[in-house]
Amino acid sequence: MHRVHHKDLTTLLEVTRPGSVLLLDPDPELLPQLNVSAGCRVTCLNDEPLATLPKLGCFDLGIIANTLEYLERKDAGVLLARLRDVHTRRFVVLVPLGTDWENHRSHWQTTDLLSYGMTVMARYREADKPLHLYHYAIESYKMTPDWFNNRHWAHPERWRP
Repeated sequence: MHRVHHKDLTTLLEVTRPGSVLLLDPDPELLPQLNVSAGCRVTCLNDEPLATLPKLGCFDLGIIANTLEYLERKDAGVLLARLRDVHTRRFVVLVPLGTDWENHRSHWQTTDLLSYGMTVMARYREADKPLHLYHYAIESYKMTPDWFNNRHWAHPERWRP
C-alpha cells in the first residue's frame, strides 16, 4: 500500500480542520495518526464503498487511497461522481497512473481525473512509477467569470417603459 502521501494529508487536515472525514482505504491503519480537530467524526469505509456510501450522508473531507485502482473503471467513476456531487464538500484521491502497475483492475491517466473537476495536488514516484494526489473542492472548481457579472450586460438605463 502506498504511504508517500501522508505528509501532504497531514498538512491538508491541519489547514482545512474538517468536522467530519470519510476515509476510503482498505488498510486505514497505515495512515498516519489523523491530525484532526477535537470533535471531528472519522468514518472508515473499506469494503463495498458503492453499497455503503448512500447510507452515510455528507462529509467535510473525503480521503481515498489504495481504492480506485482495485475497482472496475465504471464503478470507480461512479464512486468519484458520488463523492463529488453528494457525499463530500472536498476530497483527495491517491491514484497510481499508467498501465505499468500490476494487479490493478483499472488504470488511470491525468486527464481521466481532471475530467472529474480535480486538480493535481502532489506528484510522487514509487518503484519508479507515477503516483499522484488529486484534490477536488467545490469552492475552487469553477470560478464565475467576470463577464457574467450583471454590470456588463444589464443596463436598465437603456430601456424605456
